[in-house]
Amino acid sequence: MTRSKNIVLAVGLSLSAVIVLPLLILLLSRGGAESSGTGGAVSSSVTASSGADFELRQLQQRAEELLARDLAEALRAGDVSLDLMARLNRSQDKADRALAAGDFERAASMYREVLERGEAELAELELAVQARELQERAYSELNRLAYLKRAFEQTYQYAVAQYDTGLASLESGDFGASVRAYEAALKVLAELEASGTVQISGFLELGDQALQDYDLSGARAAYEAALQIDGGNRSALAGLSAVADLAGIADAVPAVEALEQAGDLDQALVEWQRLATAHPDNSFLLERIAQVRAEILNRDYQALLKQVAAAEAAGQYQVAITALEAALDLKHSPEQVLRLESLRKLLQAAQLEHLLATGYAALQAGDFEAARNAYKESIALAPNSVEAQAGLEKASSLYLASIRFNQNLVSAAKYAEEGRFPLAAKFFNNAMASRPSTIGSKELAEEARLRELLELQSQEVAVVVESDKRTYVSIIGVLPPDRFRSTELQLFPDVYIIKGTRPGYAPVEVEFKVNAAQPSQVVEVICRKKL
Repeated sequence: MTRSKNIVLAVGLSLSAVIVLPLLILLLSRGGAESSGTGGAVSSSVTASSGADFELRQLQQRAEELLARDLAEALRAGDVSLDLMARLNRSQDKADRALAAGDFERAASMYREVLERGEAELAELELAVQARELQERAYSELNRLAYLKRAFEQTYQYAVAQYDTGLASLESGDFGASVRAYEAALKVLAELEASGTVQISGFLELGDQALQDYDLSGARAAYEAALQIDGGNRSALAGLSAVADLAGIADAVPAVEALEQAGDLDQALVEWQRLATAHPDNSFLLERIAQVRAEILNRDYQALLKQVAAAEAAGQYQVAITALEAALDLKHSPEQVLRLESLRKLLQAAQLEHLLATGYAALQAGDFEAARNAYKESIALAPNSVEAQAGLEKASSLYLASIRFNQNLVSAAKYAEEGRFPLAAKFFNNAMASRPSTIGSKELAEEARLRELLELQSQEVAVVVESDKRTYVSIIGVLPPDRFRSTELQLFPDVYIIKGTRPGYAPVEVEFKVNAAQPSQVVEVICRKKL
């Protein structure tokens, strides 16, 4: 088919040079007539055809659309010949001229002729597409069902013959016959597959039953019969594998199965494992080992549930919880999960009572951190406990107040050491605002020391500033820029920056500390370095 198609394409390409030139000349002359020299004729065509009925106008429009769209696309795809397009275009031109001349009957006849020939060509193309699609399907199915050829050779060969007939018809251009032949091939193949499936299923059932009865020869024969039809059938191959697994142990299997039936699962597991050691990688033994292990797990699970019931009845909730958690580790059960939650609530109630008592005692003793931890554990157990929430709020408040008090006290001492007494006073006041009712002796002594120091540093101190009457001296927020030789200021104890500026000289900055313990300080500010 591919070779024939290539030949057709080669012939088409060779003829296109001969055909395309006249067609292009025809199309250009037609377009030119419409746009230039025959402009008056087109106009008169519209005028003369104004009396054409609705049906005729529809015929004209359908013919134009068929040529400009459907057939034009087929031409671009190489599915129709240039010669056909040229003939149809000439017929369309004649119909247009008949319409313009008022010869409506002739115009209608020619439009119908264009439509019939064009639509017939498109229908043939659709049939060709269908035939090619069916060819691909039939070819694919023949390959997929080739495994049935050996068991159903005559039927399979009949399907092949139908495929060959369809291919010959396709290459000769008889697309209808090709479609019928491919459809017949596909129908035969579908029936062939159904027949093969039924026979294979029957052999597999016989093999499985024989295997269950440990009739290894019967099972092997049934599975091999299935493979005679489908050599790659997975179930039959698995059955033969099971037969091979049982080949050396069939005599020992019934005795181990008797142990299982008697309920001696542990010994049965030992025997299966012993056989597996002697026959490693034996799929049958590995499967039976997995089954017995599952039964043992279920047995142990039920035993743990009995322990849970006994402990719960005795009020030993922690023992019951431990046993139930072990059971859930073996097997998940939504019902037992709910039961575990119930047991935990019973245990939680007792734990909550103990933690609340511990928190209250720590709160009374002033151990706010211990109280807070106890109440936190209480809330972890019972998030909705009003008593635990209230206790945690109180303990946390006192604990945080203690932290804030100490932090502010440390900051106050730091700034006092640096001589920044207003900041020290601010942090000292913050400490007093958050001061707990009970504090340690060390904190108490530090509080008294800072109070005394800040009271001493709360009075203004006289400071003398000296200059050269040429330098502008200023202190932000205290002294605006001014020139003088000496001036006295009253300043509260703190750290100050005094600036000096003079045109043409480098500015200077002097940092000085005012301390009530050192009255009558003198500070000199003079710009001496020329720029």
